[in-house]
Amino acid sequence: MPDAYHTELDWQERALHYGDGLFETLLKFQSELPYWPDHYQRLARGCERLAIAPPARDWLEQKIAEASAADENAIIKIIVSRGRGGRGLKFPTDARASVFVFSYSWQQASETVRTSFCQSPLSSNPELAGIKHLNRLDYVLAGLEIRDRDDIDEGLVCDSEGILVEGLISNLFFVKSGTVYTPSLERAGVNGIMRSKVIDQLHQDSIPVEIGRYTQSQLLDADECFLCNSVRGICPITAIDDQKFGVGDLTRRLMSLLNMPPINL
Repeated sequence: MPDAYHTELDWQERALHYGDGLFETLLKFQSELPYWPDHYQRLARGCERLAIAPPARDWLEQKIAEASAADENAIIKIIVSRGRGGRGLKFPTDARASVFVFSYSWQQASETVRTSFCQSPLSSNPELAGIKHLNRLDYVLAGLEIRDRDDIDEGLVCDSEGILVEGLISNLFFVKSGTVYTPSLERAGVNGIMRSKVIDQLHQDSIPVEIGRYTQSQLLDADECFLCNSVRGICPITAIDDQKFGVGDLTRRLMSLLNMPPINL
């Protein structure tokens, strides 16, 4: 019985021609998939937003198992494309989605990160904000700014109005006077799985959290700040360009609770 989805790349793939699709990146750790239900739900929500039929969860779990069978620890990447279509934006209404699953080697990354503000802005589009769609050229251009800098691990990106959004591959948090702040993702950015876990943990600990529109100067005035994603976990920011930061107590606590494996600096 053939797969319900295309799994071999075709040159007429709409993901290739138009970035017409989305992706999901997750960690396989000690043969388990941490937060897998959250990843699948986000993938399904993104497919719904783009009017693409999401791959069945059990089918996708089988493909992940096959792709990473040789590895106890791995980084899994899932790409979902609307499918194959001819030239032009119009696509066949009966197009069958294409799904590609990749497995990459994983090693524990550095526990801290040095960052820099990127000048290239992210585009604002509420219709696409939050989901991991395949149109990532904004991030590619911003990433070129730090590509050859050995002193920088991650870039920080803003929208066209200079409002903070996130890191190139991570979500951003900062702490000031006991309150935790994280940028709104209503106009741009990716609603990360680990971002949601951090917010949930802060609520559980009765620590005030505010989501809003913040400037670079507000971030630079922070008591502590950190980045997070579901592969690297929570990583304290120790520098933003020339400004240094210490690793704060709240960041340490979150690292010990949520990272895989738990980390205590």
